[in-house]
Amino acid sequence: MKAYLINLDRSPGRLAEADAQLRAAGVAYERVPAVDGRALGRAGLRGRVSRFRFFLVHGRLPTPGEVACACSHLEAYRRLLASGEGAALVFEDDVTLDPDAFRDALARVEARFDPATPELFLLCDHEGADEAEAIVPAGDACFAECYVVTAAAARRLLALNDPVRAAADAWAHWAARGVAVLKVLPTACRQRGVGSDINPAWRPKRRARWGWYVALWRARLALGHALDWLIWRLAGR
Repeated sequence: MKAYLINLDRSPGRLAEADAQLRAAGVAYERVPAVDGRALGRAGLRGRVSRFRFFLVHGRLPTPGEVACACSHLEAYRRLLASGEGAALVFEDDVTLDPDAFRDALARVEARFDPATPELFLLCDHEGADEAEAIVPAGDACFAECYVVTAAAARRLLALNDPVRAAADAWAHWAARGVAVLKVLPTACRQRGVGSDINPAWRPKRRARWGWYVALWRARLALGHALDWLIWRLAGR
């Protein structure tokens, strides 16, 4: 199985730490140079993202870092399809692996995945709880430090998210569009706890606390999801 590590050219320290993690787990990988959100201006975003569709899905406009992250994962999918392999491991460079748990989880995935079925297996979790051994639907999980993606899933995600219409790890969104997103338990990989290098620095806006504001936002988001679903059904992407 191919393995891809997403890493920025200006982050050699993170590459060295991820390299040590993957070597300890016996993973030979190909580095995928990440798209740099800090370097993306208006010209860089043009053609890479559908701001309207992203707004429908997330209820807000995308940050350059979200676009850059999605584009970086899409590049890994392109490389998988070009390789002719049936599936690939995709890593972000802030991953921390438990080598034994990782090898066990990967063996269970390799025993059951089908290259012709659009499936994606999350081997990571931010919480890192010690659950019983299982492979279950991922639900509304939103992390992407380590996962296995089949060729069929890579093909579908490229069709659905190029240009970018949702965050790379909007797994519930992609699951509703035909990609089976599963979580492998117990957790084998975690986020190392370092900040994003792809995202530009930003400060969150102070949010209003009124109940009516929250209700209005939820209603608007539900309407956006419905409209995006209708566009997807009509256009197929």
